[in-house]
Amino acid sequence: MKIEELNIYPLKSARSQKLNKLVITQEGPVGDRQWMLVDQEGRFLSQRKLPRLASVEVFFEESSLTIGFQKTFFKISTNSSFKRPVKVQIWNDNVEAALEPDLYSQALSQYLGMNCRLVRYAPFSQRRVRSLSQDWKPEVRFADGRPLHLINTKSIEDLSSRLGQEVPRDRFRANVIFAGNAAYEEDLWKRIRLGEVIFSQPKPCARCVVLNIDQSIGQLTGAEPLKTLQSYRPKTEAGPTFGALWIPENVGTIRESDVLEVLE
Repeated sequence: MKIEELNIYPLKSARSQKLNKLVITQEGPVGDRQWMLVDQEGRFLSQRKLPRLASVEVFFEESSLTIGFQKTFFKISTNSSFKRPVKVQIWNDNVEAALEPDLYSQALSQYLGMNCRLVRYAPFSQRRVRSLSQDWKPEVRFADGRPLHLINTKSIEDLSSRLGQEVPRDRFRANVIFAGNAAYEEDLWKRIRLGEVIFSQPKPCARCVVLNIDQSIGQLTGAEPLKTLQSYRPKTEAGPTFGALWIPENVGTIRESDVLEVLE
């Protein structure tokens, strides 16, 4: 099964950045969800509360992150002294992050229409996930629960067929999109290999209102496709499931030309 698309989301809930390879560390894909917006109490913000976040453009490279909206662009160096630690909350996790310069937070607050602060997952940050080995200590930055998000094109096609119109891939905000053999076959997998990296401990990805947000303009489009998904897919307290979140077992590289191999 061939990998069709690779993405990172440097700023949580902002635009995606397509890549031809993902470098996987113990924290997940390099550059993925390394920055995040929080409110004045330190609670994370996402498209669930600020749909317009989807229209914020980002470009991550080794030396910097560029953030842009309307005609405003600013560049943040990745070589920071991290002098301003701040406590933030993402779901039920409390994490120490680094607060970026106030000027960037003020610009984003003005564009989004809400007071917010821009924070970064720093070298001193720690948000651990379960490991299968004492020698391997995986973490997840500001992603939802697991470092890598995987979806199947066949599953998207099935949802589109039920809805009667094509559901854009970008609605799912996945890191890896692969061309599967059958819809929802990924529900049954326990361990996979993507390029040089083995992933395990999958968790079904619960879907919320973000699925109904047009990622090109940052606007809610109505009740679909979440309503249709709720009519037939397994449900959790957080919503119906679609795709899966995975934890890496090693470092390595995933390339667009690689294939997905099911190990268990």
